[in-house]
Amino acid sequence: MEVVIRNRILGLAVAAAFLLSGCSSTPQQQPEATPAVVEPAASSPAADAPAPSPAQSAEQSVEPPRTSGQDWADEKIQMWVDNSGIKSTKGFLYPYNLMTSWTSPKSGVIDIRLANDMVFNKDGMQESYQGPTDELRTMGLLMFESVGEASPELETVNFSTENNKYSGTYTRARTGADPDDREAWAEEKYAQWLSGMNDVYESMCGATITKLETYRSCLPSDPHAYVKKVSSPARGELVVTLADGPWIDGAYDTNSISGVDFVAGNMLIKINRKAWGDEQVEKITVIAKGGQEKATELSQNWSQ
Repeated sequence: MEVVIRNRILGLAVAAAFLLSGCSSTPQQQPEATPAVVEPAASSPAADAPAPSPAQSAEQSVEPPRTSGQDWADEKIQMWVDNSGIKSTKGFLYPYNLMTSWTSPKSGVIDIRLANDMVFNKDGMQESYQGPTDELRTMGLLMFESVGEASPELETVNFSTENNKYSGTYTRARTGADPDDREAWAEEKYAQWLSGMNDVYESMCGATITKLETYRSCLPSDPHAYVKKVSSPARGELVVTLADGPWIDGAYDTNSISGVDFVAGNMLIKINRKAWGDEQVEKITVIAKGGQEKATELSQNWSQ
């Protein structure tokens, strides 16, 4: 099982793991204004209409920021290089220095190619059940850790070998929820959390985790498998209710961490790796056993 570690206890160890790649770790939708009621004016010749001001002309000529194409992909890679304090991608540690090309086929997506002779799990750090897909997906995560916060438009990073034999994808798993719509926002946080669980456990469980039942059948004693309800009482806050289940027997209830503590910290980290800015969870409360157990965690106390 993956264990979440508090930032104040082992933050340096977590940071060191991210630095293995050689890279440094990493809109709110405004409500529409009510249009003013304007009385119809008497018709007049078009020639009498006032000419647009220089400021209006300048505003109309501003182009929207790039979110795809080669220039945008180059910009994201350069940002990653700059954040890492190196001169080019060749300065990354293995296997990141094997990048041969990158492009952006559609908005928010960047595809990165690696040399076919890449040796997977060269450092021996992967679990026995993990394979190339897991390693390539983690490479995408580490790019997000470096450039994601400054690039809200970045949605998905695909790493693959040039011959397409191996590939892995890391994505924000957004649903397009309005941050001011409490129900939709809570549903998006749940979707992002479940995507984060799949990132870690897909290979271990031998199935793509798109439903909680899939994870529960794989690890029935994990309290995460019994998320019953997710709601948002206020902006940036999430409340998670757990159903009773085999985890109640104490497997995740020790002197160091309880089941509700375990879920609170782990969900916070997995969601906020996917989210950005106002999309992130600032406070999460996990409730279990009919309210007898409760844990609240703040994002500022946890490391990703």
